[in-house]
Amino acid sequence: MTLSNRLPAWRFVLLLVGLCTVSLAIADEPASEPSTVFTKTFFSDDFSASKLVEQWGSWKSESVVRNGVLVGITPVDADHPSVNSLSLPPLDDLEVSLRFQFAGSNRFSIMFRDLAYEGSHAGHICHVAVSPTAVVLYDGKTGIFRKDLRELRKAGKKFDDQTKQMLATRTCKTPIEIDPNSWHTLLIRIEGDHLRVWIDGAAAGDLEAPGIAHPTKSNMNITTVDREVFYDDFIIRTK
Repeated sequence: MTLSNRLPAWRFVLLLVGLCTVSLAIADEPASEPSTVFTKTFFSDDFSASKLVEQWGSWKSESVVRNGVLVGITPVDADHPSVNSLSLPPLDDLEVSLRFQFAGSNRFSIMFRDLAYEGSHAGHICHVAVSPTAVVLYDGKTGIFRKDLRELRKAGKKFDDQTKQMLATRTCKTPIEIDPNSWHTLLIRIEGDHLRVWIDGAAAGDLEAPGIAHPTKSNMNITTVDREVFYDDFIIRTK
């Protein structure tokens, strides 16, 4: 049995990430967030209601609103991380901002999908994974979630060198130090084939890859690994 057969998909993905040329040291000369060009608020939620508003969907999730924040929680016996999702109109370029604090879990992702697209697993287009030690950007459409590559991995087949080299261009990993006991801001911007991320106003990842330019993002997920992450002041903006 190969390693890829023994590991759940969301853990196996982490093994295929190469280091990006972008480096980050929040304490050293943080880069400013971009000037505002995404001026239209499509959706916002400060989680001041007593429960998730009706726009939010949940799958394999025990996430709740508690003390004015969304608490992302994966059920103990779940075979997939908690998913809290929003349907989009669909959108092309967009910006997502939120505040977060690790509260037991050490990883979450913001994922963008096109539910009508059949060329990747579950319509995955691109996503951003955040942990206390790294920010990882993925082109899922033409990378690790591409359907034929996923089928090869599920069958226990090894990728050839050419495929491995291609996959290395579909990810960007930026080492980072995030205090898990403090609140932080996350800003994600998608423009064409360009995916960029800022943490607390400092550049935290920059990936250009063809799948990111997919013109339809019809679904956005907050995916919480294990238990718990706090989220607040969630906003989606468009141009």
